[in-house]
Amino acid sequence: MAGVGELPQRGRVILDSGGVLALANGSGDARAAIERGRLAGYGVVIPVPVVAEVHRGGRSHARLDRVFKAVDAIVLTTVEIARAAGERQAAAGTEDPVDAIVVAEALASIPAIIITTDGGDLRRLLDTQPDSARVVIIEV
Repeated sequence: MAGVGELPQRGRVILDSGGVLALANGSGDARAAIERGRLAGYGVVIPVPVVAEVHRGGRSHARLDRVFKAVDAIVLTTVEIARAAGERQAAAGTEDPVDAIVVAEALASIPAIIITTDGGDLRRLLDTQPDSARVVIIEV
């Protein structure tokens, strides 16, 4: 796994919790979406709050660890990203701060791809953003 400083700031594939779990469960669609991003030169990242959301210990631990090791970086959430996420969440009226962090990360690194299993709230969080067309949501 590369350090975050080694990744380009622009052009990232960002996995939300559903995307991580889909990969952990062997989704070919999720793998294909990541390959699409890599072919475009994008780095593949997971925000730290997503790790907290999916990690529950138990038998799935090893599969999740394989996903965590396969991405280019697990990115820390900065104060700027957290503030932007809170603003997006308030504007969209959504309940999940982790979704808002994923969207804030995507907006900070456009063009971006978000891999998810449920794009509804992510789309609501993006709806009010002028650059939202430069964020592609891929549901797997």
